[in-house]
Amino acid sequence: MSEQVTDEGFVFTVVEEKGDEVTIEVSEEDYQREKAGGVEEEALLKPGRHKFIRGGFKKRHPDFDPKKAPAQIRVLLSLALDHEVLTFFKEQAELPDALPIDEQINFALREFMEKSKNAADTARLLNDASFIAAVAERVKDHLNKRD
Repeated sequence: MSEQVTDEGFVFTVVEEKGDEVTIEVSEEDYQREKAGGVEEEALLKPGRHKFIRGGFKKRHPDFDPKKAPAQIRVLLSLALDHEVLTFFKEQAELPDALPIDEQINFALREFMEKSKNAADTARLLNDASFIAAVAERVKDHLNKRD
């Protein structure tokens, strides 16, 4: 059995499956393509065969809920970024006393998350008739106290 699989952009060949055990093969071409795409060498699977257990993490940690996990947990992933975005963060990381590139991207994403959350909260409040009525009442009280 030999089946080529694409998993979120990474191409590899499944050479054997036995129950939960899966053996994949990473070719030199696959390795070089990922490396040329900007994936750091320590994050790459070296050319050759690699054995994995499907659902292994879940079996070892059956009660793990990623939604309840602390923010400090970091997940290694392969991510396709526009070249100019990657170049920008690489240049920033090369400045004196700069944070590493992954921390800078993480910070920018957290900032976006917070802005999105604030915008969603604002939209929710602006569409909440009881909130608007309460604000109107406070404004009215405030204006009456000034007079």
